[in-house]
Amino acid sequence: MNRTRSGPLRLAIGGALLQATAAVAAAQELPRLETVVVVGKHAQPLVEAPASVSVITAGELQDAVAFDARDALTREPGLSVARDPHRFGLAPVTIRGLGGNRVLLETDGVPVASGFAVGSYSDSGRSFADLELIRRIEVLKGPASALYGSDAIAGVIATTTVDPADLLQHGQQRALRVRSGWASDDHSGFAAATLAARTGAADLMLALARREGGELQHPYETLDANPREQRSTAAMLRAVLTGFAAPLRLTVGWDRQAARSDVDSLELSGGRFANTVRMEGDDRADQLRLLVDQQFDGVGPFDQAAWRVYLQDSSVLQRTDEERRAAPPRAPALGIQREFHYNETVAGGELTLLRRQESAAGPHLWVGGIEFSRSRIRERRDGLQTTLATGVATKTILGEQLPVRDFPVSVVTEAGLYLQDEWRPRDGRWSLIPALRADWYRLDPRIDAVYAADNPSQQPVSIDSFSLSPKLGIGLRASEATTAWLQYSHGFRAQPFEDVNIGLDLPQFNVRAIPNPALRPERSDSIELGLRIGGDALSGGASAWYSRYEDFIESRVNIGRDPATGTTLFQSRNIAAAEIYGAEASIALDLGRLVAGLDGLSGRASLAWAEGRDRRSGLSINSVDPLRGRLELAWMARSGTWSARLALTAVDG
Repeated sequence: MNRTRSGPLRLAIGGALLQATAAVAAAQELPRLETVVVVGKHAQPLVEAPASVSVITAGELQDAVAFDARDALTREPGLSVARDPHRFGLAPVTIRGLGGNRVLLETDGVPVASGFAVGSYSDSGRSFADLELIRRIEVLKGPASALYGSDAIAGVIATTTVDPADLLQHGQQRALRVRSGWASDDHSGFAAATLAARTGAADLMLALARREGGELQHPYETLDANPREQRSTAAMLRAVLTGFAAPLRLTVGWDRQAARSDVDSLELSGGRFANTVRMEGDDRADQLRLLVDQQFDGVGPFDQAAWRVYLQDSSVLQRTDEERRAAPPRAPALGIQREFHYNETVAGGELTLLRRQESAAGPHLWVGGIEFSRSRIRERRDGLQTTLATGVATKTILGEQLPVRDFPVSVVTEAGLYLQDEWRPRDGRWSLIPALRADWYRLDPRIDAVYAADNPSQQPVSIDSFSLSPKLGIGLRASEATTAWLQYSHGFRAQPFEDVNIGLDLPQFNVRAIPNPALRPERSDSIELGLRIGGDALSGGASAWYSRYEDFIESRVNIGRDPATGTTLFQSRNIAAAEIYGAEASIALDLGRLVAGLDGLSGRASLAWAEGRDRRSGLSINSVDPLRGRLELAWMARSGTWSARLALTAVDG
């Protein structure tokens, strides 16, 4: 195995939690949260969950000195977060070899906007909640379409943010939490403050977090890291109104991320960038989220009921300023400014109902619900090219007459209806968990003047699809601390809007991407066998799984030349029949509980192995990570004030 190369040592400084009645008192830590999971649509102890589920608490994020999503998820076997070495930072999360929009990311039950990338200058990415606002992160690996629908064919990353009650403990009326940190690997720092107050029939909270940093250092000796300045601001206002039959929660969240990059590394890449002498990127992403939710106990025939409605607007603006030297006699010196706009607005809601039912054969736990969302997605590219010697400017770049849309304005309507039963025979050790979800998906393209001018001969198509996603699980509670399970799950992913109706034409390169109205949804079938052990001194788990995928969608495949024009054509197609299989294991030890004299010491170890191949061609799937192992040793002082951590990650070639 090859040890991964790492950058400079990473350091951080923690802050304190201050709570008081009339004045700020001495610092004290947040209480330990109960380890439960709700990613199965209802709360249950982690040790009982018959699936590959893990929980990352706010305390664990702080202990690990996590600064971003990659830090937060680094302990999870089977997960990876790549990093764009040039400009766009962290890539979307990959679970067991599948990433991008195949992984459902959600914050407080609100799905994160989908990602879209085209060319070298445009990548919307996918946002992740600021870690200082997070109470816990739940990870569900493998197809989860039976409960979460189309976007969860690879898994779910569900983030829950902080509530006023998390700070207002033991009858406190006011609380203030302040934290700050610094890391040497990218010279980044952050400061965050969360203020909570209880006033009559309302709990109020305001949270603010600010981060600033630079380029990530690396050990490459020939070329320095691209100069970069990055900053982000996150704010959340939450009110919990207690004057109702059940607390009503109102949330307003706002995030802004910005980065400026000098993309020097492209000067060494040759090809179309051989004459590039300067490239600067100015990228910004904004998100506004409005959420109203409520949870009841004992509503008519149901033991629990929960509902939420939300509105979210996500916007990305990326500007690129490029300068190219002259390449006589064909090309003069040029200045090229590009703009990429991407916006997604979604409104939706969900109702979840839970009922416990006794029967002669054993108790049943029924969970059912309905979801609905409507999204409007807009994308546009614009630019200006100037001949530096003459000052003559044109909006034609690489043969494209800008502005253009690479797909029409798209309205996506989704609805889902699901039902799950957890039946436990009388002995209580076994459980049988069948589930079924029905999903409706509709894509409505809207042609405007920009799209029509760029695609005069192309008629976008609408898509209507329906899918059933079954799941069947068997659980065995071998002891109070041990659960084993065997599970089959079916997954699906509706046709992406950009693949169905893409229209991209680059005349200078004689290249065109064409739509595929006959695209079919992706489908998968997975089997998983797992074991989980929970305890104060020893905890962990292991699983082995096999997934088979049909009608896999590969975006923008080279399908050859148009015989009439000689243009090279690209089209998204259902070409891959793939399989991915693997095994994972992790263990955590509290050495102080196991060996006298080792108070404060703990250890973790994890191992993940996976293989993937296209069943038709026999070629490996490059998105599947190689064998990866991680060892970690940590120490924390009895006071909880100081801690140290040493981690080693090894990755196969």
